[in-house]
Amino acid sequence: MSARATGGALRHRAKLAIASALTGFLVLAGTTAGFAYWTASSTVSSTVGAAALSLSTTSFTSVGYTFGNDSLVTTGSVTVTNTTTTTSTQSGAVSLTFGPASSSALADKVALTLWTTASAANCTAGATVPTGATTAMWSASTVITATLPKNASVIYCVRSSISSRETVADSGGSLSFQPQINGTITVGNFIGSARATTTQSTQYIYPPSTADVTHWNWIRPNFTGSYCLDASGGGNSNGTIVISYSCENNGASNENWKFTASGSTGYYTIQPRSATGLRVDDNSTRASGRSITANTAAGTPATATNQQWQLQMVTTGIYQLVNAYSGMCLTSPSGTAQNLGNLTQAPCNGSVSQQFIVSQAFENFSCTTSGNNWVWSWSPVSTGPYHVLVTRGSTTTELVVTEATASGATLAYDAINDGNGKYDVSFVDGLGTAVGSGTITVSSSSPHTCKADDFQ
Repeated sequence: MSARATGGALRHRAKLAIASALTGFLVLAGTTAGFAYWTASSTVSSTVGAAALSLSTTSFTSVGYTFGNDSLVTTGSVTVTNTTTTTSTQSGAVSLTFGPASSSALADKVALTLWTTASAANCTAGATVPTGATTAMWSASTVITATLPKNASVIYCVRSSISSRETVADSGGSLSFQPQINGTITVGNFIGSARATTTQSTQYIYPPSTADVTHWNWIRPNFTGSYCLDASGGGNSNGTIVISYSCENNGASNENWKFTASGSTGYYTIQPRSATGLRVDDNSTRASGRSITANTAAGTPATATNQQWQLQMVTTGIYQLVNAYSGMCLTSPSGTAQNLGNLTQAPCNGSVSQQFIVSQAFENFSCTTSGNNWVWSWSPVSTGPYHVLVTRGSTTTELVVTEATASGATLAYDAINDGNGKYDVSFVDGLGTAVGSGTITVSSSSPHTCKADDFQ
């Protein structure tokens, strides 16, 4: 064969090879000539053209959660799949970023822990975090990489946790942010991407407040009616049920309580004045609805978390009491009966049954007559001013309003103009709590007298 013939044959075969390669490229590229047509999807999608480089993220909504005082950890999962539609067997390089959709104070305080698993069903609250898991704060925008063949998946357990309720306390009781996963998959010069977003927030977690550890206090549910925390039956024995009962003013030591700093900063034990060796106790249970009792103190100060309570200030003068062991709120029964029943614990829900007014009780409370006056005195109290109310029958009259820091009050004999007899006297503080009570007697034949309902 001549050299010219040989050269022609070679050129002919080269043209066939170029045509074949171009045909392969166009099949991969779809119907658009000159470039490959790739798409990205956050869910499995139909193919556009002959090939689609795509990534799907499913189940990311399981990462969404609302944290409460009793629930500071959650575990969800996300499944990432190479859903590229192509005849190629080439694997894709996957990069996943776990971070907040935007900057947030809560994202700075929630820890993120990631690990791979064979099944999303393994991503439970009780799952043990394996060695080598990735841990960072959500705000750090953690990047995880993987290599995925076509149609292959990788499953990640995604645990979010808050180290302590104090770190996420907010005056409004709630914070929020949006966790997000951003994924990309790369093959050669082509990139697909996917994104999913959910929400995490806190609810009813308020700032801890410093308790008065010096004085005895009334603890009153924040709903209509005069009800007080009461150690039932006089509150003298281990296992005494704590109830909500009609306030007996200053005449019942089992309705006076003192806070004592416990082994954990910001937490207190609560003891009844009727039996100072007892402490309000959730009985080491995380079950909602269980009765609260007063049990023997577990150490001095008490170190058992079931006897420790945190006062979280809902608003000025109003608190919820959160147990350190269960993270649940002290809960008073609601209703209209005089004896409303046992106090329990339940997940904090913002209801008035879980809100309490704490006000200082009178101490060293006494009354004497001097000249033409009844003179009442008590140790200095911080919850004034005090309204002095005198009641006879169905008629109640306010006679005196003291200064805010007063430690006594004087009533003139001639202030009582309803005739001889016995009158009930109540001392109501600035929070509306009756912190003291007594009687005065007006008599035409004998000296006027007074009596303070005191106890020590």
